[in-house]
Amino acid sequence: MNVPFILLIILLILMTLIGGQRGTKSFFTLLFNFIIMFIFLILIGARLNPITVTIVGCIIISFTTLFFINGVNIKTVSSLISVAIVVILTMLITYNIGSNSNIQGFSSEQVETTAYLSVYVNLDFTKIIVCEILFGLLGAIIDVSISISSSMNEIYKSDTSITRINLFKSGMSIGKDILGTMTNTLLFAYIGSFMSLIIYFNELHYSLSQIFNGKVFCSEIFQSLCGGIGIILIIPITAFICSKLLFLKLQPKAK
Repeated sequence: MNVPFILLIILLILMTLIGGQRGTKSFFTLLFNFIIMFIFLILIGARLNPITVTIVGCIIISFTTLFFINGVNIKTVSSLISVAIVVILTMLITYNIGSNSNIQGFSSEQVETTAYLSVYVNLDFTKIIVCEILFGLLGAIIDVSISISSSMNEIYKSDTSITRINLFKSGMSIGKDILGTMTNTLLFAYIGSFMSLIIYFNELHYSLSQIFNGKVFCSEIFQSLCGGIGIILIIPITAFICSKLLFLKLQPKAK
């Protein structure tokens, strides 16, 4: 029995003990999403358009995460629509910037790693960078979106006199409280994976200018900032869509 399998069993036990039935659902949703992502990575390797594959993959993962755990209701539908919009917007914003910044491909520090590998993979690494950004921010924007829509749903049910504008403002206020911590979470998730390379730079006595201008460093910072853009966008979009759907009378107010 290897270490990853043991850790997986421990994760299942803890999620079941603490989260109950919903925790168990979350665990199997996590496994299912991993399989989905692996399949879509194979499709990208099979020369399908990486951007199209990633967007479809993000929507499917969002669908299973939101509906399987929380059911089909106003808050999950509004979150799914919001996540799909933000994924597309983030792709449109970051694609040209990523192309012009030339951070795609491998850096000089990765020469030894790639020395024995074929470089004729026939993939557009500009698009691959965008795919990394979209997959990287997906979990964060789903989390922010469902937190906002769930809170707005509870406010709507508990206050029968609230107006759509005030409900939207409440959603924005909730989003502002989440924004700072979630941006930090995304930033340190990327930087954490970069720590070993920082130590490597230090051992090679790189100057700060060499580090800041290194392709690998710039790539990590670029992905962190683009992820932050996605988190910022999800707040007003979720607040707007959720307030719209709730006032379409698709769900009656609590009496």
